[in-house]
Amino acid sequence: MSIAGSAAAPIVPDPFRILVVCTGNICRSAQGEQLLRARIPVELQGVFEIRSAGTGALVGAPMPEEAAALSRHYGGSPDAHRGQDITAELVRESDLVLAMAAEHRSGAVQLAPRASRYGFMFTEFGALLDDLSNNLPEPLLDEALPQHPLTTRLRALVRMAAGRRGFLPAEDAEPKDIVDPYRRSQQVYDESAAQVSAGVDRILNAVVRIAGQVR
Repeated sequence: MSIAGSAAAPIVPDPFRILVVCTGNICRSAQGEQLLRARIPVELQGVFEIRSAGTGALVGAPMPEEAAALSRHYGGSPDAHRGQDITAELVRESDLVLAMAAEHRSGAVQLAPRASRYGFMFTEFGALLDDLSNNLPEPLLDEALPQHPLTTRLRALVRMAAGRRGFLPAEDAEPKDIVDPYRRSQQVYDESAAQVSAGVDRILNAVVRIAGQVR
């Protein structure tokens, strides 16, 4: 599925809200937020609102330089970031919660139980979208999703992805945590950021392919 047109998307009154969650909100979830924002196609940028938070956030703290440098390396803009706590309101307002580890998804669901329907591990969501597109022919998938507005289409896509839980192929059946690099070696920072970057690409490639058509 392609994105038609080249002009930037207007800001929509009810954007599709993504919340990325880790522990301190200064490494993994901060990078996830920044790379998602940086890599969303210009035609879709006005459709999304992307935030991040931590289950044990270092509130007000900037990113460690190792994490910030890697965000810049992968295209993010980390300078203004400050850690913030996850709250029930943030979770309830979100259309999609992406958790860097299983414990972070559990934390979000404890704050807002309905998030069990739209909360996923970061490595899980892209796998579920790939599974959808691999197992449902594009015309049928396209027909199953509402066309307009795009935010409604995206919310329907999240529900369809949730319905594929338990059906993933063996290589994706047990979603992996993104490794926590905080106060660890540069090698671990590098590994973690590479995992975040790959996860962002997998998610956005699938979202654009399945639900990114703008007419």
